[in-house]
Amino acid sequence: EKMADKHPKKGLSSVLSEPEKMADKHPSKSSEDVPRIPLRDFLDPWNKWVVVPNGSWKGYFDWLPEKLRVGPWSPMAPIFLVTYVATIIYTKPQPTIEFDYELTRLFPEAHSAYWYYNLIGFLWTLFILHTSLKEMSPTIFLSYTYQSWTAICIRHGISAAAPFLPSSYYMLFQIHEILRFHCLVTATVTFTLWNFALMPVIYVKGCNTDIKKKKFIKFFFGFNLVQAHLLNIVYAILNTIVSSPRRFIVTDLWCSMVTLLAYTLFYLLFMDRIGVHFYPVFSPRAHWCILTYSACVGCYVATYFGWNKLISKFIVTSAIAS
Repeated sequence: EKMADKHPKKGLSSVLSEPEKMADKHPSKSSEDVPRIPLRDFLDPWNKWVVVPNGSWKGYFDWLPEKLRVGPWSPMAPIFLVTYVATIIYTKPQPTIEFDYELTRLFPEAHSAYWYYNLIGFLWTLFILHTSLKEMSPTIFLSYTYQSWTAICIRHGISAAAPFLPSSYYMLFQIHEILRFHCLVTATVTFTLWNFALMPVIYVKGCNTDIKKKKFIKFFFGFNLVQAHLLNIVYAILNTIVSSPRRFIVTDLWCSMVTLLAYTLFYLLFMDRIGVHFYPVFSPRAHWCILTYSACVGCYVATYFGWNKLISKFIVTSAIAS
């Protein structure tokens, strides 16, 4: 179905607003069909904020209420953003955000079982990324899901290469540790929200016919989406916890909060302007956006403490077993 049969009224099934679905709607369309936005219009501070007609990219998001696509932002959105940025600055780890040398050396030894896992895991996640791009389009990189998957792929690759790299690759080792909690928290959020919140609601409320339900199940259990939404958490756990376990520290949480801020700003300051609304609950035009934004931050904090408890038990169990 093309964006709920292109009927705006049939909208909840369109909450499947992941770009991986949207990108595959018109594979035969030429580049001439893509709206052309002059750079000067986008950068002109006096130009209107939304630079596409009706705040809907190519009409894909016409099903979304207009009040969430165009018009002034709720004052709650800038209040949250300013508070969030100030908190990030105030809570910056001191004296440095860099990880200690000992922490940057936490990776499996060359040719060990876990090293082989990371090597195979890197090749496998890279393969899934390739097939997803081939099936859909580069727009998948706009989504939280595939940005998380790409980070998981990169970290597997660094983990496999790390034993052979000299200490002069200092920044690469730092990136390896920065991605540790980032990969785990984004995989946790994707796995939890998609499988236990979005998917059931879409199936029950959005698929009101047997045909729609069958198509949705086929979509949901497609090969690439099973990898990105179901097995992503497995790969993240194996890479960040099982193969080289350590407790997360405040720096891990702070770095993940910075990456969350970066995606939030990208979503609000770029995607909102070109009418791409993958996640309508985060529309800055709704007064309740401050609740959904705060809930995201809360998920990151809860994930930090929750996984730390599990990691502590895992480390103790592994020590006893050895």
